[in-house]
Amino acid sequence: MHHSKFLTALAGACLLPLQPVLAHGFAGPHMFISTLLIDDPNVADEASLPTFTWLPQPNSGGPAPEIYNLNFEFDKRITEDFGFAVNDGYQWLRQPGAKTANGWQNLTATLKYKPLVNAEHEFMLSIGVSRQFARTGANGSNGATLGNNDSSSTAPTLYWGKGFGDLPIGYLRPLALTGTLAYQIADTKLKVIGSGPDTGNALFNSGIANQWNGGLSLQYSMRYLQPQVKDLGLPEFINRLTPVAELAWSSPASKPTQSSAQYLFGIGVNYTAQAYALAVEALIPGNRQTGSHVGVIAQFHLYFDDLFPNSLGKPVVIWFE
Repeated sequence: MHHSKFLTALAGACLLPLQPVLAHGFAGPHMFISTLLIDDPNVADEASLPTFTWLPQPNSGGPAPEIYNLNFEFDKRITEDFGFAVNDGYQWLRQPGAKTANGWQNLTATLKYKPLVNAEHEFMLSIGVSRQFARTGANGSNGATLGNNDSSSTAPTLYWGKGFGDLPIGYLRPLALTGTLAYQIADTKLKVIGSGPDTGNALFNSGIANQWNGGLSLQYSMRYLQPQVKDLGLPEFINRLTPVAELAWSSPASKPTQSSAQYLFGIGVNYTAQAYALAVEALIPGNRQTGSHVGVIAQFHLYFDDLFPNSLGKPVVIWFE
């Protein structure tokens, strides 16, 4: 997935004949898949129902806390290239020797516009802005334990994707690189308001620090390999697969701060059919602040342009024509 507390937010049929998938994020013949740790550059009518995540949290030598997420995302086009998305999810934090904390995450809404698709060079660019609404999920001490921010924030975001179809080496042309970069701006800035009378440690208000969020994905499309490079006679199931490696990261962008840079890698595979996609990745913490052990993320993704081509799969402006 590109949001505040993104590691916490990461928490979430039959085989159809292989057919062209025309509205699922194509730039020329290259399709950018729906990635799990970062958002893809396309604007579409789709939903992730759900995305499941399990990730052991940082620990200091004993049993590690474990966080489980069931997230959902709904994306809807208003015009052909402009749309919105809504994200939320429920999470459980299991802590050794303590009661499990659970509750909803804060709601996030995104507006996204796709101004550029260059089919010849398989390039796509989108811009957007995300808004996280504080106190829409679990709050108070339970919300703080789960990592829900007590301040709303806004994040202008850049999304892009580039297929490698113009490379001279045929078997490298199915590669694609996608990325996001966001600057999250807090409504209430984090401030030191005093020090503890017993410990002398700094005391803070309920604000949060600004931060950078971003990520990259490297994809190898078997769907692209078969018609664009060479048909190896592989089964249809294999020709639907896209092996993928992702990196999501965040780092503080203002001081003072109570967080540190975090890096999370995902390595797995995506299976894309005509109307849905299935994906699973191993989650590999990039530093001690991100997690203590390898976790997992899996997603079931629906494409409404194929499921409901005459209603929910159309841009809103067409409904009234």
